[in-house]
Amino acid sequence: MHHTSSAGCVTPHPTLSQRERERGRGLLGILILMQALTAGISAEAVLLDKIVAVVNTTVFTLSDFEDHLVLSQLFQASTPAGVQSSPPDREQAFQRFIDQALLRQEALRTKIVEVEESQVAQQWHTLETQLGGHEAFMQVLRERGLSPIHVRTWLRDQLIVRAFIDRRVRLFVRVSESEITQYYQQHEQAIAQPLNDGVREQIRRILIEQQLNTRASELVRELRRKANLLFPP
Repeated sequence: MHHTSSAGCVTPHPTLSQRERERGRGLLGILILMQALTAGISAEAVLLDKIVAVVNTTVFTLSDFEDHLVLSQLFQASTPAGVQSSPPDREQAFQRFIDQALLRQEALRTKIVEVEESQVAQQWHTLETQLGGHEAFMQVLRERGLSPIHVRTWLRDQLIVRAFIDRRVRLFVRVSESEITQYYQQHEQAIAQPLNDGVREQIRRILIEQQLNTRASELVRELRRKANLLFPP
């Protein structure tokens, strides 16, 4: 497995000394036992699943990652556009999985966002409606081996990360009129419309998303730099 210094750059993990590897295995064993007891399941059941990452004090198994992939694809497939995306690159998807874990941990640590149960319920209802109603939704979950509690937890986590990005990053993004004009001049032929209010607003949204992605990537790089990340072989 690899780690990234940014959203799009994959680099090998640093080489660990024998002592560091032994210390990491010891820590991993303690974390596995603590999470198993906290979750009310046996440590043996956890050990049967492959550990793919330890992000600070949180252990993630292969099942956690696979369930995340399934839910992400399920949620994307239920969007109004109904566009079926191609299967994600697993390495890139794994790095985004780790990034989201870091963002969620930082959101919970700083306590700058709160997600109400009504927001989770709204997301659940939206997903349920777009997949054909309650019974059809339940059937999809059964086919994919997902429990309603697991889905609600995943939806809550997504909302936490989204709200955290909005408060920590989007709130400080600004686009000037000169930036809008410059973008229009650079893409005038492709836009093929006068620079009216509607076009200005579309360009503003594009530039906001570009800045948001850049700043979010910078935040993730900083969180990765400070984090204790362990990726068992």
